[in-house]
Amino acid sequence: MSGTGNSYRVGVWMHTLCQREGIQSRIVPINAAQPRKDIEPSSDNLVILAYQTHGFLPPWSAIKFLFKLPCKRRAHVFCTPTRGSFYLGPLLIPGAAGLASFLPALVLPFKGYNVRGTMSVDMPANMISIHSRLSDKNIARIKTKAQKKVHVHLTRVLSGKWNWFTPNNLYETAWCALLLRFWPLFPVLYLLIGRFFMGKMMFANSDCLGCGLCVSSCPNHAVVMKGRTKPRPYWRYNCEDCLRCMNYCPQQAIEVGHSWGVALYFMAMFALPVTLFDIAARHLPFLDPIRNYSTVEILNAAYYYPVIIVAYFLFYQLIRWKPINLIFTWTTFTHIFRRFHDPETKVSDLQGRKPHPLNTTEQASSE
Repeated sequence: MSGTGNSYRVGVWMHTLCQREGIQSRIVPINAAQPRKDIEPSSDNLVILAYQTHGFLPPWSAIKFLFKLPCKRRAHVFCTPTRGSFYLGPLLIPGAAGLASFLPALVLPFKGYNVRGTMSVDMPANMISIHSRLSDKNIARIKTKAQKKVHVHLTRVLSGKWNWFTPNNLYETAWCALLLRFWPLFPVLYLLIGRFFMGKMMFANSDCLGCGLCVSSCPNHAVVMKGRTKPRPYWRYNCEDCLRCMNYCPQQAIEVGHSWGVALYFMAMFALPVTLFDIAARHLPFLDPIRNYSTVEILNAAYYYPVIIVAYFLFYQLIRWKPINLIFTWTTFTHIFRRFHDPETKVSDLQGRKPHPLNTTEQASSE
């Protein structure tokens, strides 16, 4: 599962190493996978799950894929979540995968899989909704370091060893402990609220040609074209904010509306003078003893989702008028941010439309 190509590039490096070792391998997007057919229940079969980290968890589509995997006794699994990193001078600032590193290890043993280990990989930070593209130099530095790490750890797994007790996994365990101690609901709230909110900040500026690339390339079918005379993309509820549409748009027409996001936040969080929990507690006294941050937020979601859906529909109608579109375009940082996708990855690679031959540069660097 890859949005801008980071996880796909990790998959290519692993594919390269396997080919060099004479091991048959192929790269499959999870939205095109047929695990009942593809995964053999054999100790000779290794399934490598490569996916990005969203809110310290795998993306929702990757989580669903985990739970839908068929029971396959004795098949081996290795997990490689990617995390965004950047250089601060000579120092590499690592990202954090947190629970994204360990969730498959909690789920898949119940399905009979032998989880050989996990390894989070630092790749170029790609949250272009909040920062501009890293420099070419730093992207290359991060990828070179990541490729060496991938080769070391995968070689260990292919030789039959475990990949659990490593400094990398100790670092991720520390992040999990901090998260579960001080903000235990953050991953769940991100999946239920955060990704939904971020997806509803997407819009197309007036440079959009209506080519439909964002629709055809979306891994979750979360973008549709609406309008008869001049179709424009509309982001649905199942957008996971992978930013593939934004970063592969040939016109750079996809934006994240920061000014719109501020307005949406206030509509979603502060439109009611009292919370729904307060209203419900007046009629259901038994709710008062269980009042806490978690129960209040869960009940408020009953208000939050309808408000955002209706507000985004109205926003979509407004931005079809060029003056309104220009206001939101010029009040978003993404209009000046440089876009990012893995320089060696085409959108067709992410869709699995063609074979994955060895890249000669990567093959030479791995030898």
